[in-house]
Amino acid sequence: MCETSYRIYCKGLVSEEVVKDETRQIGGFGVAICDPEDNRLYEMRKALGDEESTQQEVAELAALVHGLKWALELDLARVTFFCDDSNILEYVTGKAEPNESSVATLVKEVALLQSRFSSCEALPASVSSGSITFVLEHARAAIASQIRWREGDVYMETCPICCEDVPCDDKFEVPGCFHRFCVACIKRQVDEALDWHKPVKCPSLGCNSVLQSEDCEGVLDPVRLRHMAEYLSESALLDHMTRQEERRIKKQETTGCTWPPVECTVTMEKTKLIEYSKTFFADAELLGGARKCMGCGYCFCANCRTEWHYNMTCDVFRETETYKSSPAGCYEAMAKSLGWRRCRNCKSMLASDGDRGCNRITCSSKRR
Repeated sequence: MCETSYRIYCKGLVSEEVVKDETRQIGGFGVAICDPEDNRLYEMRKALGDEESTQQEVAELAALVHGLKWALELDLARVTFFCDDSNILEYVTGKAEPNESSVATLVKEVALLQSRFSSCEALPASVSSGSITFVLEHARAAIASQIRWREGDVYMETCPICCEDVPCDDKFEVPGCFHRFCVACIKRQVDEALDWHKPVKCPSLGCNSVLQSEDCEGVLDPVRLRHMAEYLSESALLDHMTRQEERRIKKQETTGCTWPPVECTVTMEKTKLIEYSKTFFADAELLGGARKCMGCGYCFCANCRTEWHYNMTCDVFRETETYKSSPAGCYEAMAKSLGWRRCRNCKSMLASDGDRGCNRITCSSKRR
């Protein structure tokens, strides 16, 4: 009978925290040992020592060492441990050698511990894995336990942004990265981001976690919460339409073709497309911008790049509800609200960078 192979998830973190006006490097780790179906059997969180809190790679490897030692103490013969850091994975699998001596020492210790198991394999961890998120929570909790102190019956923490001492219950924890700040600083972060039409990122330096509107329920007032939800919805649409625009420009620059919606992958030479379209429209001599895709058969306008609008100019069609509710119409409305404009020559969308950019732009097609 084959022995059960257990799964080990480890996460070490290093964070620069402010504790009573003193800035310190603080480390913590979380470990979870699971069965083959990822059901958690054992879990722990602990603070890392001062030497283990010097850098992130050291913390990651220290957490792994703690996890493997614990598995040996539990007499687990077969284990698989998962790394969400690609560098750590390459170190422990022998595909790369670390430059730092402290990191190299820990890599050797991991190798020695691996040799004590009958089977010990290292695999990459999925970022979306629930167990990885779980041990990350443990690591952040281990750090949080070191930066709080008690005043009477209340536990206090220092906000790393404003350096004010506030009750732990009044701190806001960013989902995903679990960095903690006072509510007042989070509100300011939201206000500044929305005023500049930017995503609301975690204020911690170097962190790329993005706050969603549902994360801020109970913190923001209903009006600001609605503004945040509207921005996120508009931003998602803008990202989608921008990707479509980029694909359109890429096709234009590389093939010189006119095309139907992005979903159709057929590209066509302009002259051939015009000749092909003439056979499907009654007034061939007055074809104008009418085109029919040679692949999917979609009828579109080559001038305004939307569906073909019979007996209607492009300007008139743009005023109809059909156009306004279309992806192209939504994109135009969004671009207008942000102050974007189309180049008169190549029709590419141009975005202004507020007061920081230059207003003089030369069309790229004219430079070629």
